[in-house]
Amino acid sequence: MNFNDLNIFIGIYETGSLNQSAVNLGYAQSNLTARLKKLESEMGTLLFIRKYNGIVPTQNGDKLYYFAKETLQNLEILQKAFESQGKSILISELLLNYDLNQEQSIDIGRDSVSIKKMRDIPIEAVKNKYDAIYSFQKIVNLRGFKETKKVLSAFYLSSDGKGHPENHQFFVNCDKTCPFREKTLNEFSDTQKIIELDSFENIINCVENAQGIALLPDYLLKTKKLQKWDEEKRVMPYYVYD
Repeated sequence: MNFNDLNIFIGIYETGSLNQSAVNLGYAQSNLTARLKKLESEMGTLLFIRKYNGIVPTQNGDKLYYFAKETLQNLEILQKAFESQGKSILISELLLNYDLNQEQSIDIGRDSVSIKKMRDIPIEAVKNKYDAIYSFQKIVNLRGFKETKKVLSAFYLSSDGKGHPENHQFFVNCDKTCPFREKTLNEFSDTQKIIELDSFENIINCVENAQGIALLPDYLLKTKKLQKWDEEKRVMPYYVYD
C-alpha cells in the first residue's frame, strides 16, 4: 500500500461509486477495481459491500477512511515543512552577491547560507553536509552531487563620474585562490601596482571612491557607481554542485 492507494481509496469512499471514482481519478474502472481488490487483500479485510446502486463501506472501511484522511493531511503538512526549510548552501561572498543580483537561484530569506573564503570552499564541502555548493574551484571527489559549469562576465572597472583614476593601481583579493586576483596578476603584475584587500566589498568601495581599478563582475555596472576601464570582457568560470 502506498500514498496513491490511500488517495484512490478516499475517492471511492467519498463517491460511493467505482465508476464515478474512475472518472474523477482518470483510471479505467477495471484498473480501479483491481487496485481496490489488491488493497483489501493487503489489509486482510473487506472494505466495501457491493450493492446494485453502488458500494457501501464496511466498519473497517470507515476506519481506513479516517486513517487515510489523517495520513494524507499529515503528509501535506510535512511536505510544506520541508519546503519552508529551504536549502543549505555553501558559497563565497562574491558568488553570493552575483547570484542574488543575476541568477537569483538562492532564496536568502529561506535558504541557510554559509559564506566562506574561496580557498576554504573545497575543504568545507567535504567536511559538512550541504544541499548546494558554489565554487570557483572545481571540487574533485565530491560524491552525490551533479556538477554544472557556469560562467560570469567581468570587466576591469573604475569609478563612474570621477574620471579614470590617475594612479593605475589594481585591487585584488588577498585570497590566492581567487580567479579575479589570478587574472589581474597575470595581466598587470609586471607593470602596475597591486593592492591586496580582504573582501569583495572593500574592493568595490575603493574602486567607487576612485582609488584604483579592479576586475569585477559586470552586474556591478548596474548596481554601483562604476564604469568600464576597458572594453575587453573576461569570462570567469565557476561550478555549482547540487
